[in-house]
Amino acid sequence: MLTKLATSHPLTTQTRNGDSKPYQEWVEEAKFQVSKALPMAIAGTFRSLTSILEVQALGHVGTKTLAGRSLALLVVNLTGYPLMYGLGGALESLCSQAYTGGRRNKRIGVYVQHSICMFLVANIFVALLWLHPSIIFRMLARTDPEVLKYAKTFLAFECLYFPCIVIQGCLKRFLLAQGLMRPTVYFEFAGLASMFLSLQIFVWNPATAIGFIGVPISSTIAYATVLLTNAIYIACSQCKLEWGRTTAVGFKQNAWHLITLGIPCGISGVASYGFADLATIAVAMLGAEELAVQAVLNSSKSAFARTGSYLGMVVSNRVGNLLGARDPAKSLLSAKISIGMTTAATGILAVLMLTFQHSFALFVTKDKSLISALMPLIPMLVVVVVFDMISNVLTGVLRGQGRQGIAAIIRVVALYLLAVPLAYALCFTAGLGLRGLWIGLAVGFVAIATAEAWLVLVTDWHGEVKRSIERINGTAAAESPAPEATPLLHPNRLC
Repeated sequence: MLTKLATSHPLTTQTRNGDSKPYQEWVEEAKFQVSKALPMAIAGTFRSLTSILEVQALGHVGTKTLAGRSLALLVVNLTGYPLMYGLGGALESLCSQAYTGGRRNKRIGVYVQHSICMFLVANIFVALLWLHPSIIFRMLARTDPEVLKYAKTFLAFECLYFPCIVIQGCLKRFLLAQGLMRPTVYFEFAGLASMFLSLQIFVWNPATAIGFIGVPISSTIAYATVLLTNAIYIACSQCKLEWGRTTAVGFKQNAWHLITLGIPCGISGVASYGFADLATIAVAMLGAEELAVQAVLNSSKSAFARTGSYLGMVVSNRVGNLLGARDPAKSLLSAKISIGMTTAATGILAVLMLTFQHSFALFVTKDKSLISALMPLIPMLVVVVVFDMISNVLTGVLRGQGRQGIAAIIRVVALYLLAVPLAYALCFTAGLGLRGLWIGLAVGFVAIATAEAWLVLVTDWHGEVKRSIERINGTAAAESPAPEATPLLHPNRLC
């Protein structure tokens, strides 16, 4: 019989029988999630605006530079992002469950340190590939040589700021597991501000502009700023008390958990972004203008999906905290509320995007031909964005449970056994071109959201509690009385 925590704390506040009515539990949980989700939504918006500023700057520099960035993103998404998704997703499961259910609270810091060490080793091979991308670009022999030149330049700069993105993502999970969402807003705002100022100096101001190279320089400054502010915050606050000390003890076991939980997350990330990037390979054969349109669509999707992924982090850590605290009933309640609120919010977003679609296209670029090609594709972009954001939250629930594997299977099947054949048929056989590709992508994400919603609603939450305790403390601990609650920070307190 699973035992609940003897005492409660702000991250796992429990309502005892008879203390309140069921609807009050729903209201309290909804308020709690909003208090955590709102800062992360703002942080995700700031990160998205940072990416949009990059696209906007490139769009004003020229079509070929935008196409080159699209090709560089193709390589990064398929070879680098799996590391980021894998480590981030694994840390969400391990840190959130260990913080409320672990016997040694400082293990969450050790998890983060081990994950960073593993990334730094793997990044050596990734950087070598990005500095010598000829093997990949040989597949794109018909692509404009000038576009390839720009792509190589962007990849070289990715070697500088991609490590900043991944390491900061690991540090961010360290804070989120403790219920600290608000500091991320400050980090992302600092990155957005530095991006804007850098673009103003290196791209937009005629007196100091240095051409397209100013865009990747600005990106490097922005992401380095986010990492630096995050690291300083941890070093100068009470959070460092949870950091622990890096030792070889437990590294093998931690590495095993990080790999087994991280590989499915990496596969999910590649499956999501890889489909659109495979479309980019096909579009590269059509011409620079079509590739530029694809770059705008991909970047816009990624920007909105990033906000959805930030919300997914909130529910992932919430579910993980509650499972670690051995509260299956509230874990289910938390999942239901997060899904409901996300569905309502994305419905509003869809209406706004469809109402102001011309303004959206005009914001991205002033090129009239590019706007004309982009407008018919915005409705498909809206469908993809809405269901991608919903699926991000659903995947967050599964990550909080430690069920990344089933989420990866769903994405691979939906995108590559359903969406790819449909997109190929609509694009080439039916002659719909880019529109056909994005219709196929939309169908894939609708299928993902539907399958994951069903999977969450039929979850055996008591079984997930037992598995989370086994994962963190060992098999014997799953049947033992719960440890005394770890003192957690108040939701509104910044440590």
